[in-house]
Amino acid sequence: MTRRDRPGVERPGVDRRRFLAAGAALLATPSAAAITATGASAQATGQGAPAGVYRELGAIAAEADRLGLSAPRLSAGVVGGTEFERLMPAIVDFMDNIAASAKTSQAPAQEVEALLRRTSALLQELNRAERSPPDRDPASGLGAATAPRPAFETIRDGYLELFASCRIRDEHQAEVNWCVGKLSDGDNRQRYNRVAEEACAPWYFIGIIHAMEASFDFHTHLHNGDPLTAKTVAVPRGRPPVWDPPNDWVSSAVDAITFDHFADLTDWSLARTLYNWESYNGWRSRGMGINTPYLWSFSNHYSKGKFVADNTWDPNVVSKQCGAAVMLKALVEQGFVAPPA
Repeated sequence: MTRRDRPGVERPGVDRRRFLAAGAALLATPSAAAITATGASAQATGQGAPAGVYRELGAIAAEADRLGLSAPRLSAGVVGGTEFERLMPAIVDFMDNIAASAKTSQAPAQEVEALLRRTSALLQELNRAERSPPDRDPASGLGAATAPRPAFETIRDGYLELFASCRIRDEHQAEVNWCVGKLSDGDNRQRYNRVAEEACAPWYFIGIIHAMEASFDFHTHLHNGDPLTAKTVAVPRGRPPVWDPPNDWVSSAVDAITFDHFADLTDWSLARTLYNWESYNGWRSRGMGINTPYLWSFSNHYSKGKFVADNTWDPNVVSKQCGAAVMLKALVEQGFVAPPA
């Protein structure tokens, strides 16, 4: 695999997305007017979403109807409907329905894009509240890590043992399967493959970072989930260094992989891949005596404890994001990826 020159590379056309039903439990027929919004000013937390998200989604769905787009309305009355692991997939599928429907409609492209950006903004708010903040010192601008990086040789065998004994928890199997569906989706794979070709890194390594940092939202930077309409604001700040928005996701993703020194690596063994993912988020969880949820959430190797803000640890909070190693385990088990050596 050789890196191609980036200038002048055209993006391939996209096929109609195939849709997944994992989020369908939240997609219901009650009208937007029936969605309650009490407590709309409440801040999102890892335990739920602000009630106002349903009001905004209802408004977006109504606007999509006006444009003749297919976008089911969301009902806030579904039990468990405010949990991240249920609401996030529903919002992503909601966006995909709008985008796919637009391909066969007469809706103006600018109005469709405006709806997608509104929905993306909701997803970004949800992600900021739930995702484990990376171990990057905000004062450093680009974001130097605050916890020391362990030598790969000292933890290599531990990775192999954990992966071999990793079991997906039964209560999270549906969410893991949904993630596998998004990673293996033909349209998504095209973009992951383009980044893989330019950065010389495995497509699934890139796709799983996309899941962890942006919940599969192609309107945001791979670096940290900030919107593509400008350079990144959160650490690492100011990426990509040359950016004339709106620009394309692939260029930003190549910059993210290159910035963190993952481009052109020759060792993509299983242990090294897990090491690289943990490096992307940071090493602080090891100091708390747990396996990092960034890798092992939704598996038998993780139960609770996470950083809920920069340098703020809560031993009782449970991550509601599927871990990177768990997604890889599912990809291997379902035959999408050959087991890395």
